[in-house]
Amino acid sequence: MISSHLQLIKSFVVVGLGAYGGGLVTIPLIQHEIVTVQAWLTFKELASLLAIAQMTPGPIAINAATFVGYRISGFSGSLVSTLAVVLPSVCLMALVAPFVDRICHNLHVKRIQAGFQIGVLSLIIFATWSYGSVAITGFFDLLLALMAFLALVASEGKLHPVMVILACGLIGLVVY
Repeated sequence: MISSHLQLIKSFVVVGLGAYGGGLVTIPLIQHEIVTVQAWLTFKELASLLAIAQMTPGPIAINAATFVGYRISGFSGSLVSTLAVVLPSVCLMALVAPFVDRICHNLHVKRIQAGFQIGVLSLIIFATWSYGSVAITGFFDLLLALMAFLALVASEGKLHPVMVILACGLIGLVVY
């Protein structure tokens, strides 16, 4: 049990360290650690987990950590994994918060942030590709995804994402 807890801590600290940029960025990190490195889940199981994690309140990384931890080591595993995934950001905020006002205008910091943004964008595109390759299994799925995407773009972000998800669910209910 201790060795499984140590593996959970190691894996989810890594996910937490790389989670700069938010939820979608964590998907490739979770995939790499949980599917590729540890083989705790298959890619299909991860896709199902991500669908559930996105529907439940809270960040994807925390929900995924809690689920995987529970699956590997029960309640104590879920607790350890959840704490491990938030530990890096809590520590980083404690270290950086006192200096934010002084460094936020620094040219080097701005350049690093610009580089991070490109890295984050690449992870979001990869997450979209990975998740899309599992979610889109036929022409109708692709058409529905494109229609939902175009509706979001056409509304310039004013269309609430929950409405898009519910509309796609209702269409799926009627068509499938």
